[in-house]
Amino acid sequence: MSTLRHVVVLGGGPAGLATAHELTAGGTRVTVLEREGHVGGLARTIHHKGYKFDLGGHRWFTKNEDLNDWFRRLMDGHLVMVDRISRIYHEGKYYNYPISIGDLVKNVSPLTIAQIGASFAWASLRQAAGGRPVVTMQQAYTAQFGTKLYEMFFRRYSEKVWGAPCTELSADWVSQRSRGLSVATLAREALLGSRKDVVSLIEQFMYPRDGYMRISERMAEDITAAGNEVLLGARVTGVAYRGPADFEVAYIRDGEARTIQADAVVSTIPLGVLARILSPACGPEVEAAARGLVFRDLITANVMLRRRRVSPDTWLYIQDSDILFGRMHEPKNWSPAMVPDDEHTSLVLECFCSRGDHIWSMTDEEIGRRCVADLVNKLGFIEAAEVEDIQIVRTRDAYPVYDLDYTRKTQTIQRHLRRHGGLHTVGRGGTFRYNNADHSIEMGLLLGREMQGEEVDHMAVNTDRAYQEVKRAGEQGGHYRRRSVQVD
Repeated sequence: MSTLRHVVVLGGGPAGLATAHELTAGGTRVTVLEREGHVGGLARTIHHKGYKFDLGGHRWFTKNEDLNDWFRRLMDGHLVMVDRISRIYHEGKYYNYPISIGDLVKNVSPLTIAQIGASFAWASLRQAAGGRPVVTMQQAYTAQFGTKLYEMFFRRYSEKVWGAPCTELSADWVSQRSRGLSVATLAREALLGSRKDVVSLIEQFMYPRDGYMRISERMAEDITAAGNEVLLGARVTGVAYRGPADFEVAYIRDGEARTIQADAVVSTIPLGVLARILSPACGPEVEAAARGLVFRDLITANVMLRRRRVSPDTWLYIQDSDILFGRMHEPKNWSPAMVPDDEHTSLVLECFCSRGDHIWSMTDEEIGRRCVADLVNKLGFIEAAEVEDIQIVRTRDAYPVYDLDYTRKTQTIQRHLRRHGGLHTVGRGGTFRYNNADHSIEMGLLLGREMQGEEVDHMAVNTDRAYQEVKRAGEQGGHYRRRSVQVD
């Protein structure tokens, strides 16, 4: 049983709520402070005129069956199964993602196929001969796929997402997303067929029928039903450390400045922000590291259409630099409940940007007009007359940018935070780690157990060396494990 008296969780997204959910199950008093008027964080679902839109499509997929069982119990009666169709739109043609040899043979010339093979062979020889260390995103992609595929499918999209050249970004992001995948593995699959021990390539995934935010809402419902609090509209302004297991958290709610005492604090707010609002104040080295952590922002254009369907895809990646958005998904393909009726559909268009840049500085009307023009004139996906409404949503601090110095900066900050006994970080923003939502939930559940004395490490989540898109027979991925005795 927990010896904690009161834990305050900063942020009501998936990671913070998962921590609070697990602590609640152990009988700990918990208060969640959420700045917005809703839970969900980046995994938010927006309701508008009978439509529902996620901030980008969030799937639930994990190799961890214990975690899947936890998820099914939490979301019992709320889930649908979604067929995964994820493609790249490149120069007027569609390619499955992950890339397949069959698509390449079908869509490109024999000369291009030869160039792909030759560039991969050269990259492999360089690595085998003890080539230079893989440090940048460019080096990581070319080592796995060769220069030709990197230029075709990875460079332009990556630079569109991150707003920086791949030579200035860390290889760590590539290792998290495509570790174990290469031209060699694609060729082996094409020539020999899938290995018998491969039981899933994420052909289907579970999804909440009414949008991804239902996961956070369900956790919040359980937390409050047990007598704990989830306070919405509570903006945290400071965290005062008075000694081990002695904190005072300051926040503003309903225009009133308030404080709350805690013997432990769990933070999901951006790591650099936490370091700067923590008192006593940090030194100049930590301050510089905190200010040096950069997040990429996001604008989503939610386009409502009088049309039954635009595409079969769950995701479609758009590389062309002259098209404003970089990725789109059609919510109706995830769940029919995401649209008001079968005569309508919608598109969520993700425009990657940074506050103050040319995209962020556009008005909502300009973004809407530009996105529709791209859909109609450049891509030919829809007719302008089919558009009934457009909603623009701006989201700050959506993606942690892995620049070449981010590891040093995060380690500097974490060393400082570890001096404050009872202070914990979790989640994408809280740890400055590019987690999927299921990673963040797993981290939160493990942190809840860690705080109750179990020997687990929540920071080990999303560090596995196996490729995330493949599950093999008998494989139990991740780190969350079912307790021998379940706690209701």
